[in-house]
Amino acid sequence: MPSAAMLPRVSHLQPALDRWPADMHSRASAVLMLFIPDPEPQAPARIVFTRRSTLVRTHKGQIGFPGGRREAGDASPVITALRETHEEIGLPPDAVEVLGMLPPLPSLDRRAVVPIVGFSHVNLSTLAANEDEVAELFALPWPSFAPEAMQNLRFNVFGLWRDTPYFPALGYHVWGLTAWMLKTAALHS
Repeated sequence: MPSAAMLPRVSHLQPALDRWPADMHSRASAVLMLFIPDPEPQAPARIVFTRRSTLVRTHKGQIGFPGGRREAGDASPVITALRETHEEIGLPPDAVEVLGMLPPLPSLDRRAVVPIVGFSHVNLSTLAANEDEVAELFALPWPSFAPEAMQNLRFNVFGLWRDTPYFPALGYHVWGLTAWMLKTAALHS
């Protein structure tokens, strides 16, 4: 278990589901909000992000958590998130300590996305991004995503104006569903 000083408290954290709910769409998704240690021992943990490749079908170039769509053999959101994380960044499922999950959030197509929260003692440099899916793999200190760091962003998609939380974090721009997950988590000491 990581030290309490490294990890933030995560609001709305609940036990992870051991099965996909029967009423959740068969094309629901799960992502992994993954905390890893900072190379500096006394520094706060970092959160792993990916920038999606321009080769993928959707969300080209966007920043998010590793994860993806549920497959028929996936018994639970945890299995989906860990399988997809392994495919995208090479992190073995048994290297992740699952801490829980956040409430599911709807994507633009109204299908549920389940944020799984986990920790791994892995060093970011040991991970390998799948270049077909991931253009960039990086980790940022969790305080960059504390509630006081959040701003609001208004944007137009498909002719509709939308509002989203927005985190300008060390030169990266985290918004959309990933930012909603971070807002829900309300990370704090």
